[in-house]
Amino acid sequence: MSDDDSVRVWFVGREYTDKGMLTVRYATPDGEARFEKQQSLNAPDPTAARDVDPAKLTPVEDADRAERYRREVERVRESNAPDDPI
Repeated sequence: MSDDDSVRVWFVGREYTDKGMLTVRYATPDGEARFEKQQSLNAPDPTAARDVDPAKLTPVEDADRAERYRREVERVRESNAPDDPI
């Protein structure tokens, strides 16, 4: 996959699982799609943004959630560079 094929998504939240893992959630700037990644709690901190394959995005069906993601992406983009740990 070339960089031209990727989509930039921005951090919108994290959730700790009962199995000692961290689910990191990213969304597109319009809030209409999300990307989730599970990682170990010992892994490096997630970054403010990442580029992902569009096939790995999941549509956000709930309009309220999409709006919340859109607002959170806007907030994160205003105060962080894409590679900033968050």
